[in-house]
Amino acid sequence: MGDTVKGDKQLVYIFSILAIIILVIALLNYINLSTARATERAKEVGVRKVNGAVQSSLIRQFLFESFFVTGIALMIAIALMFIMLPFLNSLLQIKISLSWSTYSFWIICAIVLASSLLTGLYPAFVLSSFQPITALKGNLKYISKGLTLRKTITVIQFVIATVMIAGAFIMNKQINFIQHRSLGFNNNQVLNISLPGDSVALLRVQPFNIALKQMSAVKGTSIGLSFSMNNGETPKATTLATVNGVKREVMSNYFMIDDQFIPLLNMKLIAGRNLSEAITTDKKEGFIVNEAFVNQMGWKKPIGQPIDGFDHKGHVTGVVKNFHYSSMHNPIAPLVMVYSSPRPTSVFVKISPDQLKMVKAAWQSYFPDVPFSYNFLDDGFNAMYQKDITSIKLFNYFTILSIFIACLGLYGLAYLVATQRTKEIGIRKVLGAALRQILVLLARDFVKLIALAAILAIPLTWLIMNKWLTSYAYHISISWWLLTLPVFAILIISILVISYQTIKVAIANPVKSLKSE
Repeated sequence: MGDTVKGDKQLVYIFSILAIIILVIALLNYINLSTARATERAKEVGVRKVNGAVQSSLIRQFLFESFFVTGIALMIAIALMFIMLPFLNSLLQIKISLSWSTYSFWIICAIVLASSLLTGLYPAFVLSSFQPITALKGNLKYISKGLTLRKTITVIQFVIATVMIAGAFIMNKQINFIQHRSLGFNNNQVLNISLPGDSVALLRVQPFNIALKQMSAVKGTSIGLSFSMNNGETPKATTLATVNGVKREVMSNYFMIDDQFIPLLNMKLIAGRNLSEAITTDKKEGFIVNEAFVNQMGWKKPIGQPIDGFDHKGHVTGVVKNFHYSSMHNPIAPLVMVYSSPRPTSVFVKISPDQLKMVKAAWQSYFPDVPFSYNFLDDGFNAMYQKDITSIKLFNYFTILSIFIACLGLYGLAYLVATQRTKEIGIRKVLGAALRQILVLLARDFVKLIALAAILAIPLTWLIMNKWLTSYAYHISISWWLLTLPVFAILIISILVISYQTIKVAIANPVKSLKSE
């Protein structure tokens, strides 16, 4: 059941980068929203300048507002951190406790300072540079100079959001694939009981096994050393075999089984026969290998081939169809199965979970001083992907957050565009333009931005997710709908976001927007 080591540090780096990206997007959104509201604050700036305020004092005012907003955000963030910490510990199955140190204090201060300056400087200089007469008239046409930058930021935000939505779809589909892919055997209702390690207790294993077989609810048992369900590793050893008269050494995984193991798990023999209790030579001379072993050796007729490994020397009696005995991150490696050793580690019992009490009672009668340690085989296999599932859950939350922030940016851009085109829309309404035409006019530019984001996001998603899928030896292929569906999702979300502003401007009384002309 061993898995290729996947560094937890790599996940930390990935999610740290995602957090930084989302923070940067949020800061850019704040700048966008601040400058988009410039027309509302223009008269305030004009009045202050007429009353003697200089540009430096206005810059200090707007920077103070930025620090104030960031401070409130910090307090809300700390409160949310305390609220969400139990949920995070439960999700990650860890125990994180909050401890404040001088280092963390200065880090937080640096983030607050940098965020306040980044979000406050640009709007402060823009707002404080308004000329009093122009500001009081509300004729701020040059605000549109930064529109290209805002559109660029919006496109970048939606590229990130689209990539993350598509990534979430693909990741969840991959996890669903590995959880429902056939393992090559039936692990349903197979109880794995860990046996004690001392030699005295092992003398009671066979009587315990006989007692289990006598229970009507038990559909079969097997004793041996096979799946390493308790964080162990599958035994490995060098196996000597002959190919066309030439000896070869192959590093192989080993299962120690009895004659009930293969039928208990409904494994398929594609050549030869199973090990047999009735054939005494099988206990030291019988070998069953999987297809991966046969392919690596290059045997065309594996049955009867001489083989030597793990204190056994004999010949191949059977070939079992490849089955997954480790994580699907790894390809199926060569496997050799020999007859059970005198020191087995587990007993497999085919039984319904409802009948577990019967097995536990039998255990306590034979091993009263040994704790009853068990798990079901299907649960053990599912546990191998727990880190993947947890990572994908975290990624889903980041995706939702990125969508929300991207929509805030789009809302700010829609507000700015709608404000700038208020008089134009008023003229169009006076000339007889219908509400539908105005809505199409306002939404058209945003659809173009989303289309551009989709053109950039689709190949980027394909490259990133193909790289991620290579961490699995067995994975899905990326279908076209997994890349296009997120685009439609983003499009629908975007239309809903901009609808409020566009409808608000479209239904406004044209007299109000044209009275100053």
